Amino acid sequence: MRIRLETSKKTGIDNFQDTEISSFQLNWNLKLPIQHPNTIIRTKPSPTYNCHGLTFASRRTRIEKSSNINKILCDDSYEEIVDIKNVLPGDIVVYYSKTGDPNHSGIVVENNCKTIIPIICSKWGCAGEFIHSLRDCPPLYGPIYKFFRCRL
Repeated sequence: MRIRLETSKKTGIDNFQDTEISSFQLNWNLKLPIQHPNTIIRTKPSPTYNCHGLTFASRRTRIEKSSNINKILCDDSYEEIVDIKNVLPGDIVVYYSKTGDPNHSGIVVENNCKTIIPIICSKWGCAGEFIHSLRDCPPLYGPIYKFFRCRL
């Protein structure tokens, strides 16, 4: 199922709501806390939304295509935050593949002088939401990350 989803400039964003979690995804979900023991599981698995749906669509749907993420960042006036020290709770992080595709996103929940490394809330595929440090997420999401703040 699809819902109506637009950027602030009324550009439509492709999306869909899934209803099932595959056995592969359920098994992957069981391994995540073992592979990432320093994370906090925030929610149960859900097929309805993915990381980009969490970050950009209030947990209502899945946003898949990288062109959608780039369009959202542009249309909704997100500005890159170059200095990690200036990142604030509520800012977002986008993880990129080596080829520059936005593979994963999350919301900054903490960044202060004690943590040095921002703490992120993100959704891992059909698994649940996890609270994790910036680099403590599945490596398939990509080695490059950028922070953004919406200026609307």
